[in-house]
Amino acid sequence: MKMEKLDVKHESFRQFLDRLRAEKELTDIRQPVDIRHIATLVDQAETALLFHNVIGYDMPVVSGIIRTQKRAVLSMGCNSFSEIEHKLQQGIDNPIRPKTVETAPNKQVIQVGNEVDLFRLPIPMSSIYDGGPMITAGVVIARDPEYGINSGMYRFMVKERNLTGIDIVTPNNMRLFAQRATEAGRPCPISISIGTHPFEIMGSGFRAPLGVDEMAIAGGIRGAPVELAMCETIDMPCLADAEIVLEAEILPTGWTHPEGRFGEFTRLMGGLHWNPLVKVKAITRRKDAIYYALHMPWENTWLAAPTRYTAIRRALKNAGVQVKDINVTLGGCGFWHAIVSIKKQAGEGKNALLAALTAQDIKHVVVVDDDIDVHNAMDVEWAIATRVQADRDVFIIPGAR
Repeated sequence: MKMEKLDVKHESFRQFLDRLRAEKELTDIRQPVDIRHIATLVDQAETALLFHNVIGYDMPVVSGIIRTQKRAVLSMGCNSFSEIEHKLQQGIDNPIRPKTVETAPNKQVIQVGNEVDLFRLPIPMSSIYDGGPMITAGVVIARDPEYGINSGMYRFMVKERNLTGIDIVTPNNMRLFAQRATEAGRPCPISISIGTHPFEIMGSGFRAPLGVDEMAIAGGIRGAPVELAMCETIDMPCLADAEIVLEAEILPTGWTHPEGRFGEFTRLMGGLHWNPLVKVKAITRRKDAIYYALHMPWENTWLAAPTRYTAIRRALKNAGVQVKDINVTLGGCGFWHAIVSIKKQAGEGKNALLAALTAQDIKHVVVVDDDIDVHNAMDVEWAIATRVQADRDVFIIPGAR
């Protein structure tokens, strides 16, 4: 029997946790837990975990809340995974501008200057090989004088009480904003909102064109405006519903400081990168704040993959190709591998390949006829085995991103 669609457009982060708990998709752990064990426990758990008693800290930690397809579907108020793509497309086509509110629950405790101490936040490490504790679930809002607002999710390695790095090695709008600020010799102010609803996580994870506010897309996904509050020490907005907000500046140091290593969503250890430094000027939070740690691998995947579906579908539509189905595979980490079935006309297989490769950072594409189930690996492999002559049907595009 088909479930009725939930009206979750005004749902908060905490209400989503309550809904997961009611669906038996979140387990409360009340016994004392060493922070070094959190990542392993989440990795082995069938549900999200909320650790109420983290030894040495006065703040609980939640992790794994969107780590499965089922929980990702629940987070969007959908009945199936395919609906998430439609919800994202709705947000892109019908953005709703955020609204600013006068105050927010994360203003209950305000720590500035020498009171800032990132080591008091219960930031777990993902593996014993990590270069340090990494903030993984911060929705970052930045502003450029020419291009306006940008939102995204970036990783921050804690280095000192008030100092982190920011992982912006790959080309994106945040890197552009930081680069422009560095070239102008000025810091780039950012707010980092931790503990936010998956609506805002999904919106910030969509790589929108320059000048497009991802929080307006998040509002379109929600069906209601995202509420923002102004920061205390920088002229920037933050997410009003967040549990914790870091008010910070990317320093104009350039890409000169080591960042990493880190257990990545690829199920591999990432290498050492060179990145800018970030100075945290203030921490504002709820009195009973919950720290949200986005777990690697998979917790970023289930809401990231639909952004690839949408980008591929748009590219194929612009190329005039009729799409039957798309699968951005887990084997490709939900980022890099796409299988596309099309209603083929002469020459369109090649057009579909080239168009799909322009979508975000897709690396490998397989195009099959519409009689192949793109979600069935055996079907796809059979199509490759029986219908492909490599010298005629395999194409390599050199020098692409």
